[in-house]
Amino acid sequence: MGIFRNNHRLRDISTIGIASVVGSGISAIFWIYLAALLGAENYGELGFYISIASVVTSLSFIGGPAAITVLVAKKIKIESTIYLVSISATIISAIVLYFAFINIGLSIYVLGAVIYNLSVSELLGRKSYRKYSIYFILQKILFVILSLILYYVMGPNGVLVGTGLSFMPFLIQIYSGFKNQSIDFKLLKTKWKFITNNFFIDLSVILNNQMDRLIIGPIFGFTILGNYYLALQVLNVLSILPEIVKKYTMPEDSSGVNTTKIKIITVGFSIILALVGVLIIPKIIPIFFPEFSQSTELIPLISLTIIPATISGLYNSKFLAHEKSNYVVVVNIISTSVLVLGVIILGQLLGIVGLAYSFLLSNSIKAALYFSLNKKV
Repeated sequence: MGIFRNNHRLRDISTIGIASVVGSGISAIFWIYLAALLGAENYGELGFYISIASVVTSLSFIGGPAAITVLVAKKIKIESTIYLVSISATIISAIVLYFAFINIGLSIYVLGAVIYNLSVSELLGRKSYRKYSIYFILQKILFVILSLILYYVMGPNGVLVGTGLSFMPFLIQIYSGFKNQSIDFKLLKTKWKFITNNFFIDLSVILNNQMDRLIIGPIFGFTILGNYYLALQVLNVLSILPEIVKKYTMPEDSSGVNTTKIKIITVGFSIILALVGVLIIPKIIPIFFPEFSQSTELIPLISLTIIPATISGLYNSKFLAHEKSNYVVVVNIISTSVLVLGVIILGQLLGIVGLAYSFLLSNSIKAALYFSLNKKV
């Protein structure tokens, strides 16, 4: 029985893995291509707008992705109720965004991103890994095609519109959720504490991921942000495998399955990936992206971040799966505070390399806090 169970796990990881490698690979290559297409300043400005859209997406998504994944994995039929509340909040947010920035791309992006995250979270909670994989790859292909076409029609803002539209096929999953389940606000009320905690978790995660970009653009300029954003895209490529494992471990942890071994292997592999980012990639970037020469100072330090980030992501999965969401909120608040102070102080003292040190320091402190809390629990 153990052999068959292990084969089943291997098949599930392989399904998510293939989809993530193909889909994330397509997305990462296109984002790197966009850097060459847009230039450093426009690339940085696009990254700034995406950060704004990401924060608003989190504010509109009631409960956050983890809440749906965990509750669905536990067979609690609450997704259609969260769909209704989240989509209603998103429509309001999209309207406010449009009038605040006069940018239809931001509004479409936010609406599409919420639909995408709602659907993906449910599919992972149901352990529908094959269906998730098909949708995931389809979205990435549409993202490239639509963003490229609309870029030539609308300019950089077309990338925002194209990204938002690429999420729309996930409406099928939303429709299915409404069709198969009735709205139950009483059930929402019984899980409100967990949902609220996860809302603040998701918001704290997004702020932790986006605050640096929201600060760097206005303070240091979009050209610096463009170089920084390219370094983060390199990190995203290196992080594909750890993200695969995280998507797998959260529903498995929620179901009481032991995933310790796969987590240890993943951390070990992240060390190898970090060495690739430190030793190899900085030599390649100047050849293809001469305008982004400053990013070579950032990439080695930001690549090292994959190690603490992988550790944090796996602990995050464990705490959320066991509904220990308050720990995650505290860790993210501390990490974000370190990041903001680091960007402002080290960025001024050390220049662009200070931004990378801030990013590495913030993620290292986050991993250390998770490790300590896990020992305590």
